[in-house]
Amino acid sequence: MLSKESKERIQALYRECIKALNLKPRYGQRVMIAEIAKALGAVHEDEKGARDNNAGIAVVEAGTGTGKTLAYLLAALPVAIEKEKKLLVSTATVALQEQILDKDLPNLKKTISLPFNFALAKGRGRYLCLLKLDKALQHMSGLLSTVDLFEQSPEEKDKELYESLLMKFGSGQWDGDRDRLPEEIEDAQWSHLTATHRECSNRRCPHFQNCAFYKARSAMEDADIIVANHDLVLADLSLGGGAVLPSPDKTIYVFDEGHHLADKALNHFRLDAGVRSQRQWLQQLEKGLEQFVAATGVPATMMHSFTEAPQNIREILQNISLVWPLLMDIMGDRERMRFEQGLVPENLRQLLLNMKGPLQSLLLCLDKLSDMLQKSLDPKGEGDFSQDIAEAWQAPIGIMLARAEQLSEALSWLCAQEGEGDLPVARWLSRVPFGDSWDIRLSASPIAVADQLRKTLWSRCYGAVVTSATLTALNSFGKLAWESGLPDWAVYERVVSPFDYQNLGELQAVSLASDPKSDQFQADVEEWLRSQVDLGKGTLVLFSSRAQLEATRDTFLSDWYDYLLCQGFLPKAEIVRRHKARIESGEGSVIFGLASFAEGIDLPGEYVTHVVIVKIPFAVPDDPIQAAISEWMESRGRNPFMELTLPAASVRLVQACGRLIRTEQDTGRVSILDKRLLSHRYGKLLLDSLPPLKRI
Repeated sequence: MLSKESKERIQALYRECIKALNLKPRYGQRVMIAEIAKALGAVHEDEKGARDNNAGIAVVEAGTGTGKTLAYLLAALPVAIEKEKKLLVSTATVALQEQILDKDLPNLKKTISLPFNFALAKGRGRYLCLLKLDKALQHMSGLLSTVDLFEQSPEEKDKELYESLLMKFGSGQWDGDRDRLPEEIEDAQWSHLTATHRECSNRRCPHFQNCAFYKARSAMEDADIIVANHDLVLADLSLGGGAVLPSPDKTIYVFDEGHHLADKALNHFRLDAGVRSQRQWLQQLEKGLEQFVAATGVPATMMHSFTEAPQNIREILQNISLVWPLLMDIMGDRERMRFEQGLVPENLRQLLLNMKGPLQSLLLCLDKLSDMLQKSLDPKGEGDFSQDIAEAWQAPIGIMLARAEQLSEALSWLCAQEGEGDLPVARWLSRVPFGDSWDIRLSASPIAVADQLRKTLWSRCYGAVVTSATLTALNSFGKLAWESGLPDWAVYERVVSPFDYQNLGELQAVSLASDPKSDQFQADVEEWLRSQVDLGKGTLVLFSSRAQLEATRDTFLSDWYDYLLCQGFLPKAEIVRRHKARIESGEGSVIFGLASFAEGIDLPGEYVTHVVIVKIPFAVPDDPIQAAISEWMESRGRNPFMELTLPAASVRLVQACGRLIRTEQDTGRVSILDKRLLSHRYGKLLLDSLPPLKRI
């Protein structure tokens, strides 16, 4: 239970904030603070300070205007400091992360009497690797031939850029964070300057003392609050927790935009293997090992492995050459093909299984070689190679080991056969671009990540808060709990928005002559937009498909040229900037947007007074993971439309409607042009879950 002292401290901090920031106390905000503090206060610790009871997880849906960031910070920070834990705030979008870092935390630090430090956590892929920059410059100067042996070499035209970056980093003008560069740098250019965990030699690296990534990581050790994103948290958990971020048992997590957590986890656990891309790196590996032997010789302890390696590579390549025509036959003219029930044809499965044996031998060889090269980097150690050889070859061999590990894991998922009653794995084929040609990619993904999150996160963390303005679907937490594996004993709370929706805005369910399944629908939508959109105001029109957005744009472009801004034709930030500038100068502006404009975009006041939702945002029907879940549900006699498709559409519809009222002074109208809201039975369920705007 939360101590009296802790409760009084949190209440005092809240009063300090309200007074200093000149805010009005909000009932919903106080409820949110109380529920989070109560849940965290109920944690019981073992002798090592880890949680050992069923408590400490709060799930709070906080309606727009609640002030949820301030609420969870004030509730969790005092507990984290008192219990000597880290408070880790994770977001799904860059926009929210920047708001928390650049606005919310600095304001809070200046406002409250509780001192604290905060830091941003990013994956190592966002930071400069000095060793790789050094090698790239040596390569372009002709001093090094093995750098990026298995990748495309750095281009000569980038030499000036790389020298400039080295100068800025060396002089302290730049801290090595890609996101802090004043100019854009292309992915192809950056790939030569950053290292994966397999390429990084950690403390053995000659540049370790100046490493941008490890400097940023050390800053986290002094921070009370760490700001990260869902992808980094999931990556850290998959490595066992504590690899980049603090260990889960020493962390109180806050997942803001928590409705994205399960989807992010699904993408994280998905595995892919392109046939041509696998063939390419294996051929590069064969040549690379030949060069390695020619340059260094073979240690006696690895003679057997090196003798077998070429044969193992050829055996894998032979099976790959047999897989290609079989996949061509299975795919036909289709762009994507899903295996029903996740069952891979036995002849294909056998070819994939044939690769596992030789790949395992190759993995052991590369793992041992990588370890020997790592040890040889240490000037105090007694490695098998000279330090020069180790510095030249450690990173390329590390890359190949990582690729071999990825292929091995993908083959395991593709070949596995689930037991009776187990959740199936979604498996499918896709035609994807590859260089100037194309490739066939094999993919596998679990259809649910509840078990993984339950084991790696909820059962191990000291405490957690999951929050968002949209956590419920059709007024229930059921979908979120099932997808995210949240425990039954978690505290669930809905905090209603303080906004007076009835008097601020209107909701119009439009009954067009046709519904979205009709060929006439596009013409009806265009006719309605032409007559109902006020070109003197700020309007946001949300589409469910890019094709429909572009078709509508083509119709209106000439007539609305001075008013229209379309996603896909300008960067998102530039669209928002131009839109605001037009409204501020007294002109009208119309944005045509897709899903990313239905969430996370903040256009208060006159910036948007009319939100038009063209149709109910049902998920794309051919998504292989969603199709696999639907198939599994149907096999159990369940209704995937009511349990999966409709709740997901409800969440997206609520988010889209939430673009209208952003402050207590906003006014306007939401118009939904999908007559199924009125003509189908499920329409009432969707309408009942929307903000209580005045219905017209």
